[in-house]
Amino acid sequence: MMVFRGVKVKAMVYRGTMRYRILVLSTALLLAVTGCAKDLVTGKKTLNYYSLKSEPALGQRVLVQQAKAAKKKGKKMDSAADAKEYERIQGIVERIRPHTHYPKFPYEVHLVDSKVVNAWCAPGGKMMVYTGLWDPKKGLVEKGNEDQLAAVLAHEMAHANARHVTESISRNMTIMMAGAAVQTAIAAGGSNTGANLFGEVFSDGMNIYVPSYSRKNEYEADRLGLMYMAKAGYDPREAVKLWKEAAKRKKDRTSIFASHPSSGARARQLEKLLPEAMALYEKSLAVKDGKKDVDGR
Repeated sequence: MMVFRGVKVKAMVYRGTMRYRILVLSTALLLAVTGCAKDLVTGKKTLNYYSLKSEPALGQRVLVQQAKAAKKKGKKMDSAADAKEYERIQGIVERIRPHTHYPKFPYEVHLVDSKVVNAWCAPGGKMMVYTGLWDPKKGLVEKGNEDQLAAVLAHEMAHANARHVTESISRNMTIMMAGAAVQTAIAAGGSNTGANLFGEVFSDGMNIYVPSYSRKNEYEADRLGLMYMAKAGYDPREAVKLWKEAAKRKKDRTSIFASHPSSGARARQLEKLLPEAMALYEKSLAVKDGKKDVDGR
């Protein structure tokens, strides 16, 4: 007998028998029922076997693994990679944090000196940015441009708030149950097998975590991220400009251009959201100016 999310599940296996097939299908149905709920961020009904409390630990495992891989290959990290930019990305994340749906997530961001043009956020707000993101020739953002960096970081934080990774793992677990033993499918969610569903590719001498999101996930993260950055006082027009530029770039498996599919249609979708985002941005600026007047600065 096994217990999963408070539900007792019989884990006996009867391969090649009707009883085994019934057990697998009935358990898959049971888990689907217990895992389905309305997502508080997107408002959609979704399948997710992970609790909010469990997500930071899951993300931490990915973060630790990636940090070890970088250090093993002699990559400089955090202040050693670029003290000024490391301080900058930390400040941006902290400024956006209060405006996310889950501000109490234990957000943390690290910087790796690597030519990889990417940034990601694992479950629970565990983030990594690569210096290649602002490479003069191949990068996406202008070095030192906080609005553009905020557009990227807010988008990644939005993926974590919408819980896209654990939703994807949950869907994969359900698929596996159709043809595998029940206990194997359940165990995958808490093992390296489950973690590997996040996706990794080899680049710059190490395995890089490259999450794979659906087009629907990307549009959700675009919308949420745009509002997060605007509320935090970052110019949302820079996000539109950024993704228009990304649409023109050559893609490779490890770049942000590949893991975040871009197109003219996507940029137009963001432009439709600009009036709402600009209203939030201007409100944020007004509040900021009001504080300056009160403080006399």
